[in-house]
Amino acid sequence: MLARFLGLMLIAWQPFWSGARLPTLLLLLAALWLLWHRRIDFSAAPARRLGRLFLLLGIPVLLSIPASFSLGGSLAVLAVLGIFYLIGLTLLQGLRQNADRDWLLRWLLALIVIWTLDGYLQWLFGRDLLGQAMSNGRIVGPFAGNLHLGLFIATLLPAAAWGLAKSRPLLLLGLIASTGFIVAMSGSRSSILLLILAAATLMLHLSNRQRLLAMLAVLSISASMAYLSPAISQRIQTIVQTPANASLFDRIDIVLSHRLTIWNNAAAMIKDRPLIGVGASAFSEAYKHYAPPDDLFLTREKVYHAEQMYVSVTAESGIPGLAGLLAVIALCLHWFRRAAPEQRRQAAPFAASLAIIAFPLQSQPVLYTIWWFPVVLLLLCGLLAALGDQPNDNSTTSPS
Repeated sequence: MLARFLGLMLIAWQPFWSGARLPTLLLLLAALWLLWHRRIDFSAAPARRLGRLFLLLGIPVLLSIPASFSLGGSLAVLAVLGIFYLIGLTLLQGLRQNADRDWLLRWLLALIVIWTLDGYLQWLFGRDLLGQAMSNGRIVGPFAGNLHLGLFIATLLPAAAWGLAKSRPLLLLGLIASTGFIVAMSGSRSSILLLILAAATLMLHLSNRQRLLAMLAVLSISASMAYLSPAISQRIQTIVQTPANASLFDRIDIVLSHRLTIWNNAAAMIKDRPLIGVGASAFSEAYKHYAPPDDLFLTREKVYHAEQMYVSVTAESGIPGLAGLLAVIALCLHWFRRAAPEQRRQAAPFAASLAIIAFPLQSQPVLYTIWWFPVVLLLLCGLLAALGDQPNDNSTTSPS
């Protein structure tokens, strides 16, 4: 029970002191305890599969280190991967039974509801239950100084609400509508797109009439946000004010908040270092070496990553990094497809959330960060544990 609780805390504790670092440390200590007492079965399918996935992610990072633009940053990413591999083994122990995964999904749903209600309080009264104020007209809930609220709600919604799609479809429609308002008012376009993808995955189990209602709700919320959200209104105004003689590149660049500029420089990195990249977590250091002198980000805010997972991974760890990431996705899909029907049913909620994270046509956070990678890892371990579930295996797994 300890491992599954700390797995939940990887997400639930993020608004508080130290964020995900505290549950990460506790999970690492639990992993060391399990290793010391030989409680981890490395021959079990979930553990073997997790090891393969981490090798596919870690080897390109290792290859990128010698010529990295940020040796310390690349070494830190390698250390993070090693630590989270051990944590992943612990999470597999805590999520190996159906009841454990059901418990996690119920509490993730409760967490989404709590965050959503907290967001409404912040919108109505200016501050949430913890006293956090809105940020420049954006609903941020308890997440002071960042836009993690909308991202987490949208990403976790498919997994947490998967069971409602069949048992309580009308309640699901209400949840999509209520969370949709909060996500839209967070002012993050990537979170809004994730919510649309989440709604699309959940609508697979609904009737045609219910799907129509869900689509109308999402479209109505999206349209109303242009009026209610200052952040979105400002972006629309910027697009409208684009000079008439601007090039097609500049027009698209403005619509995408200058991401084309970032991706253009990332392409230069990939062309220059296709096999090793500029180094894991070295994108910001390398950017100034590849950007032209008139690049707007050299005088404005710092570019920390490419704003897109696949572009970032390729620029930082080369084509091997991209191949490794795509292989991870392909293997997960392969294992899911070949699993027994009951295993697929148990794994489906986790697969749904992972699918929208992997959707390429969107902006995504840096994969290997202390606040985002735990979210991906928790969902991944839920998937692997469900696909490798052995109902008749009564072996001891304490302290999980």
